[in-house]
Amino acid sequence: MHKRTFKKGTPIFKEGEKGLEAYLIESGKVLIVKKGPTAPVIVAALPQGTLFGEMAILDGSPRMATAIAGEDTVCVVVNSMQMHQRLMSLPPDILRILTGLMEYVRSTVPFDQRAKIGQSLEPTPRDQQAHLMLPTQAVVDGFGLTDPMLKALVRMLCDYTRRRLPPALVKT
Repeated sequence: MHKRTFKKGTPIFKEGEKGLEAYLIESGKVLIVKKGPTAPVIVAALPQGTLFGEMAILDGSPRMATAIAGEDTVCVVVNSMQMHQRLMSLPPDILRILTGLMEYVRSTVPFDQRAKIGQSLEPTPRDQQAHLMLPTQAVVDGFGLTDPMLKALVRMLCDYTRRRLPPALVKT
């Protein structure tokens, strides 16, 4: 792994590109921007300690959004082989949970966006399944993860999953 510095306003990667690396923010802030109907929309401002860009290297899908340095930012860069090696070091049960959450996140939109695209607000079978897989914080703490990259990945997947679940299904 190595570090890269990005000046404020510098694109780190662009929506639709093939993902070759993930990033852990060591210092600074990163803006996640999606193409909107008339102009780009900032969908998240990621602080220090956040992992981003991981989904594209985990499942080979194109980048879901553009990442731009919101201020001067230093990131630890990890390539797909390094990420996969870390994941393969996990116990099989934890890896199964993470894989299931990744599939759910990739196949759904955040709950608050469902009505805007004409989807039902009723819980689906996929929502129910993700709800059952989503670990509580106590369970995550019990994983005993020491690798900051893996900790950030688990935290991110749980957060993404919670945003996609109907509020009645969200675990604390």
